[in-house]
Parts: sequence; C-alpha cells; structure tokens
Amino acid sequence: MMDWVLLSIVIVLLSFSLSAIMIALSRVFSNKGLEQWAKGEMVFAVSTFLLAVFFIALFTAGNEIAFSAMKAMMIENYAQQGITLTPDQFDLMFPVHGDRTLIRLSEVYMGSTYSCLREMAQVTYAISAPFFFGESFTKDFFMADVLSGWGLKPVTQTATNIMNYAVFISLLFRVFQQMLEFVAATALPIFLPVGIVLRAFPPTRGSGAYVLAFVMGFYFVFPLAYLMVVNLSLNPFVCGIPDTLPNMPNSCSMSEPGRAEEIFLWDTAHITEVLDALDKIVERGLNGVLINLCSLPFLAMVITMSFILSSTNLFGANLPEVGRGFVKLI
Repeated sequence: MMDWVLLSIVIVLLSFSLSAIMIALSRVFSNKGLEQWAKGEMVFAVSTFLLAVFFIALFTAGNEIAFSAMKAMMIENYAQQGITLTPDQFDLMFPVHGDRTLIRLSEVYMGSTYSCLREMAQVTYAISAPFFFGESFTKDFFMADVLSGWGLKPVTQTATNIMNYAVFISLLFRVFQQMLEFVAATALPIFLPVGIVLRAFPPTRGSGAYVLAFVMGFYFVFPLAYLMVVNLSLNPFVCGIPDTLPNMPNSCSMSEPGRAEEIFLWDTAHITEVLDALDKIVERGLNGVLINLCSLPFLAMVITMSFILSSTNLFGANLPEVGRGFVKLI
C-alpha cells in the first residue's frame, strides 16, 4: 500500500516544484501574466496536495474505521435475526485474511452467498434427478399408456426454475466479483496516481478529477454502500438448505430390467416430500440470494454513480473543461 502513497507524494511535490520554477522564471523575465498563471497553478498544487492527504487518510485510517463499523453492524444485524456471532465467529464466517478493507469484506460476503447458491443448486439437482428420469417413464399395455410420468411435472418444473435462477444469479455474481477484483488490484496502485498526475496539469485537470472520483467511488463508496444496504435492509444472508432430505435412489443403473419402474414408484411415493424441500430452498435461500446478489449490489451501484456525479465538481472536474483541455493538449 505504501507504494501508491509514496508515488502520490512524489507527484504532488513535482507539481509544487514546477509551479515554483515557473514563478521564478516569470520574475526573472518580469512577466506578470506568467507569474499570475504560475501562482494560480501553485494554488491548484496546494489543492492537489490536500486531496492526496485526504485520499491517503481515507484509504488507511478511514478504511479501518469503516471496516470496524461495518463488522459491528453486521454482527448486530445477525443478532436481530436470532443468530449470535462473536467477533471470532464472524472472522471465521467471513475471513478477510488480514486484508481489512471494505472491498475485501464485500467480496467475502458475496462469495459466501454464492457458495450457498451453489449448494442449493447441487441439492436441487440431486433430489430432482430421479424425477426427471421418472417424468419420461411410460408403460404400455394393449397399445395404451396406462402409466406415465406426467404427474411428476411439478417437481421437475420447480427444479428447472431454481436452476435457471441459479445460473442467472451466478452470472451476475461473476460480473460483480470481477469488477471488485479489478478495482482492488488497480484503483490505488494505478488509477489514483494517474488521477493525481492528470489533475496536476492544466490540460488534463478535469479528466484527472473524474479519475479520482471514480477511484473513490468504486474502491470505497461502492463496498460501503453495499454493506450499508445489506445491514439497513435487515436481511443478513443465511443459507437455506432444508434440514432433512429424502434418501434418493441410485439412478445410475437405469438400463437394468425393472430399474426404471422402481425409480418411478419411488418418485410417486416421495413427490410431496421433495416438493416441500424445493419450496424451502426457494423460501429460505433463493429469495435471500436474489436480494444479496442482485437487488442490493445494483442499489449500491446507483448510490456510487450518484456520488461520482456529485463529487466530480468538488474535485475540480468540469465536462466542458475536460473537452477544451484535451483539444489544447492535442
């Protein structure tokens, strides 16, 4: 982490030095216009220095304070739902492995939710597999279907819907996961120094402010907003796998004589039990996954983009200025 701090300080000092050199040259050549411009750049160098100090404090001490606050809020949120977690149990449930940042805590929380989604999908597949076999079962007698598996459709259709939702949510999780991984790997070591460099020079000052706003938005505001809405919604994720499941028959030997009929008879005898298990998966687990991996991240994204839009002017960005600056640079 100290690499980006040192780089930011070097960039600010360079901006100061260039401004001081311009002031000295303007006085040597008695150029009042150049001196006024150089003094204006010195003011921007001071503001860039203050911004760098602010970002260093925010991403070090501020991040530690926010992490501790979010951890306490999550423990209290689980306690309100009847789940008591000590700080040590919380660390075992959401291991950040020394990386005490909001973005890491958000990744671990999403990852635990996704792990439960995978478990729910595996259970759904396991208890519904015999029913997909049984659904195709037919038994002809005197050229008429006297027995078929059409009555197993409620189980197979429910299982299909759960699996479709699981695939869709998994794709969304991968999008947010890759976004967070990219931000965690590039925000501080790459984009923050680039933003400070761009803001230090007049032609690119506006675009540098936009880069700084995006860094603060996606590295700090997005995970903070996500963890905040998780806690304020009073919807901590708890994995909803049913406590008891029926003992499924071995469906690997379907080709053996009488095996298909045996599985079909098991299906018809356990259809209510399996439907109850699938309903519990939807009610206890899938709804929570949809909220925690779909609704709340998008709500956090809205908050983040609103912050970026409102903070760019605070950091010195102006869209017309950005355009004019690039034209001058070209």
